[in-house]
Amino acid sequence: MKDDDDLVEGRARRGRMLLAGAAGFALLVGLPFAFGILSGDPPPPDEAPTTGPTSPFFGGAAADLHGRLVYTTFETEGSLGQRLVVLDLATSSVGVGPLVPVTEELRAAGARGNQLLLIADDAGAQGVAFALSELSPIGRLREVAFGQVLSLSTDGTALLVGRSRPSGGDDVGCASHSVTLSRIDLATGRGRTLFEDRVSCGNLVSATLDRDRLVASFVRDGRAEVDAIWPQNPTVLFRDLAHVSVSPRGTLLFVAPEGDLNALGVWPGTPSGPVFVWPGSGTPRPLVSDVDLSAQRIVAWSADGSQVVVNGSVGGERGMWLVYVPAGTIEPLLRPGVLSRRPASSGAAFDDRGRVFAAVPGMIVVWTDAGAFPLALPLDAPSPAGPLAWLP
Repeated sequence: MKDDDDLVEGRARRGRMLLAGAAGFALLVGLPFAFGILSGDPPPPDEAPTTGPTSPFFGGAAADLHGRLVYTTFETEGSLGQRLVVLDLATSSVGVGPLVPVTEELRAAGARGNQLLLIADDAGAQGVAFALSELSPIGRLREVAFGQVLSLSTDGTALLVGRSRPSGGDDVGCASHSVTLSRIDLATGRGRTLFEDRVSCGNLVSATLDRDRLVASFVRDGRAEVDAIWPQNPTVLFRDLAHVSVSPRGTLLFVAPEGDLNALGVWPGTPSGPVFVWPGSGTPRPLVSDVDLSAQRIVAWSADGSQVVVNGSVGGERGMWLVYVPAGTIEPLLRPGVLSRRPASSGAAFDDRGRVFAAVPGMIVVWTDAGAFPLALPLDAPSPAGPLAWLP
């Protein structure tokens, strides 16, 4: 990387085009049909699952909810873009944020977790990340970076950006790639290169930054492997596994890839397959003890790293699952059959007390110590239609 601006130069125009497309185009169809186009599935039914008391927004177990839920909705019927919605859980008030591109991920970011990181698909080949501090309708998205891999650091203060470019064939005729992994500070926008090398007969699959530890997965000669890269030289940790996520406490999740690494056919092409957990020593073990969990996307972690939300399949049933990591136990966060094939059509987020909120188009469910119940959204609240984040 030549200087701190390398990761963002030339992107201002493309970012404006994304937002212009979000604001300026509309389809002559209703919202349910628009959702169907984006998700590949019809909208789920209106009812929500419960394993405990069904409560109104302020009643029963929901009375002490606090903080803000930020989620995406379609601005108008058939809109190709989305708008952010801010739901104050303490006052039951609703506010609208700025227009945004159709969103793949929403993450709380910053040293205090009070900023928003938004990641959108950029023409299917890579993603583009935006930072947002002002959640009013006039809030402005600040482009942070673009790349094939975009991963928020475990402390929420930096973005790891991975770029991979073909570099020609080797003597044996296989394709190789030039790979760069860079760290972008979200507060200053400054970047520095952490890793830059040519991957012989291979390509970058995923990467994450856990404080001073850089972990990445590559496919070499058709086999996946997990490497520890920085601050030491690259060291192969495990073969035939691919890294997919890291907890706030540094626990790593891997999958044993099955078939096409990008089986869903959408960015970011997260590897899918049976999921394993590795606390940093010993041998990775299955994340769930008694059943086979095949992960498609790791959606959210609790702040203490003890719980994780996984979109995937158990016994052929696809759903959103809540896993208690130390014991390896699992329960359905949303009933099977509700979840769309499109990862960006759903989302989950933990608050600072360990409650978890899960969203699919048309409903948000909250899990507390008292059980699970759907949030009865205020009448003026737009319908959720994608990922969400919890902010203090």
